[in-house]
Amino acid sequence: MRFFCLLPFLFYFIEASKGQIVSRLRGEVQYGFIISHAPDLRPLSANYPYGFSLSYQQMATSQRHWNACNCFHYLGARFSYLNFGDSQSLGEAYSISAIFEPLLWRSKGLSLSLLSGVGATWLTRVYHPDNNPLNQFFSARMSFLLSVAPVIQYNFSPDWSLQLALNYNHISNGGQRQPNRGMNFPQVGLGVGYNLKKSVLPSYPKLEPDGVWHGWIEAGYTTLKTGDAHVRRPVFSIAGGFYHPFTSINAAGFGVEFSDDYSIRSNTSDKKYTLAPFVSHHLLLGRFDFSQRLAYYVIKPDDVASYGWYQRYALLFNATKRLNIGFSMKTHGHVAANLDLRVAWLF
Repeated sequence: MRFFCLLPFLFYFIEASKGQIVSRLRGEVQYGFIISHAPDLRPLSANYPYGFSLSYQQMATSQRHWNACNCFHYLGARFSYLNFGDSQSLGEAYSISAIFEPLLWRSKGLSLSLLSGVGATWLTRVYHPDNNPLNQFFSARMSFLLSVAPVIQYNFSPDWSLQLALNYNHISNGGQRQPNRGMNFPQVGLGVGYNLKKSVLPSYPKLEPDGVWHGWIEAGYTTLKTGDAHVRRPVFSIAGGFYHPFTSINAAGFGVEFSDDYSIRSNTSDKKYTLAPFVSHHLLLGRFDFSQRLAYYVIKPDDVASYGWYQRYALLFNATKRLNIGFSMKTHGHVAANLDLRVAWLF
């Protein structure tokens, strides 16, 4: 599952390595706080995570790669270390992520970009009913890391630069093991970058939105543990909808999603499926579609009776003219429900 989540980034990183490229190294130190999204999590949320990251990035400068994002953009890999500030309950995290960083604005010495990453993280301390009952943030040592950060960069020489980043990070196992409350923690990052290979960036015209409605149908698949926590059962979902671009990178839309969860075994209801209409926003960066969907349960099982709404965050890569592949995360507020593989067909 973790491999499939990285597929869009790995495939595109290979493509970007062809032709003329710009490459750089970056190091960053980070310090932040933990968002407490439940009263019982407040004691551990009083800690302040700190750490560092090291990354390698490449940028292809051809028009083909510009058209893929409608902008110049870096792709690469990042290693990060994080200390949660509580060695007994929260421990440390070691992560490897694929990162994508489009340039939103640039001048002679300054630039603004938006870095996003997805990867796997190894946690040294997780929940245990006897040895570590307070840590309900994490229950699986191998979990997922999602991050996003606006980055301001100042080039103080042809080869060196300084960066200021506002990182928003999320760690969870995607509902693969319980308890899975997940952790959200913003951090301020200060970094320095070194250009291994540089080039003058050419000028290309931006592609304008076509102004028409686009339809899509999408299938999702994952597995979750049943109530006895020993058997994994499939979770299937199918969604469809329409969206309409209103700027060069933004679109709004709507649709409906049906899900059938075979991991649910309720004594009070045999209903294991959900039906939910949703509204969506799509951030369209060339061949990437990052959508955020807000859905309302019309039909739901007793296992999610306390929730009326859910969010789904989907990142898809346009592998062919019609076919999109990627992954999504379903959440109830700050609590991650599951992470799944997605395949979509555009029409």
